[in-house]
Amino acid sequence: MKKWLLSFAFVVLVLPFVQQCFPFITSGELSGDFTNAPDVEFSWAKWIDGSYQKGKADFCNDHLGFRPDLLRLNNQIDFSLFGECHAVWTLLGTHQCLFQAPYIEAYYGRDFVGYKSILERSIKLKAIQDTLARLGKSLVLVYAPNKARFFPEYFPENRMHEQKTVTNYEEYRRLGDSLGINQIDMNAWFVSMKNKSKELLFAKQGIHWTVYGEILAGDSLTRYIERTRHIHVPHPDWSQIEHSTEPRSGDDDVERGLNLIFPITTETFGYPVIKDVPDSGFKKPNVIYVGDSYAFKMLIFGIPGRMNGNCEYWGYFNDVHGINGTWATYIKDYDWKGAIDKNDCVALVYTEFNLRDLGSGFIDAAYDRYYPHKK
Repeated sequence: MKKWLLSFAFVVLVLPFVQQCFPFITSGELSGDFTNAPDVEFSWAKWIDGSYQKGKADFCNDHLGFRPDLLRLNNQIDFSLFGECHAVWTLLGTHQCLFQAPYIEAYYGRDFVGYKSILERSIKLKAIQDTLARLGKSLVLVYAPNKARFFPEYFPENRMHEQKTVTNYEEYRRLGDSLGINQIDMNAWFVSMKNKSKELLFAKQGIHWTVYGEILAGDSLTRYIERTRHIHVPHPDWSQIEHSTEPRSGDDDVERGLNLIFPITTETFGYPVIKDVPDSGFKKPNVIYVGDSYAFKMLIFGIPGRMNGNCEYWGYFNDVHGINGTWATYIKDYDWKGAIDKNDCVALVYTEFNLRDLGSGFIDAAYDRYYPHKK
């Protein structure tokens, strides 16, 4: 028995080295933002200052045979036995529901930026809206839903009964109503549909709205733009729904980031089958979407791109993507002012967590453009 145990231990120790030198099994790649350490060249200077030893150790560690499999095994043991999540921000709530800490912080008002800051930004946004309206253009502010507000009953036990204070979302919505800002509150809308929708709007395994929720939101937003601009837009038919227990298109984005062996839970997702309709006799608006990852997923996996003529996504007012094309660039290298002049509508789409920096600099930049004398 001792010999067998010794032989087994020897094989376990040697196998990763053999896999590293002579790969005979292909391990599945890890999810998330991983950058393997590069190899380092030997030099006496690096040896003396210790950088060669550290670099070589990091390289060997990141390229160890079976490393992805061993990481998944470690993560699964910690998750199953201790409820520990090896991913930035991720928390395990009750009923196997995953959250990310900043969304809970926003729900409780821990990231509140203050009434003065919100009022100042809201006034600027209203001024931009009025200017664009005089130029024949539209602006709309969309409050994307917050999973923490959708599932507060599933919070982790230690965060279930915290004291709630005023939030950025509540204050922006209140001031927006007072100032007359065009705004769509999908946060409240999704909560109101929580027990009515036949399809999942949020998954326990993800942090964003589901593909079904993204299509629903995109269609509703386009209908709002349609009414505002007094035009008729071609709306694809998505009444046919395919159901699957296998999540698609990022519906399990948080769970995948945990790199586990077994799924946390099983849910039934509804995936619309999208059928385009002839667009003759319709008018497609040209829309710029400035927003966070909720806006991005709505455009990539939703249907606004099918209903818009030109469709651009300005992620956090930093990177620019043409949804109906293949080009991409950065705001600093892009004529964003000219782009606004050529398009019909600007939609700001932000979830509650990102309202602490609503517009990501767009509001200040656009205000300075239209009101330079008020700097």
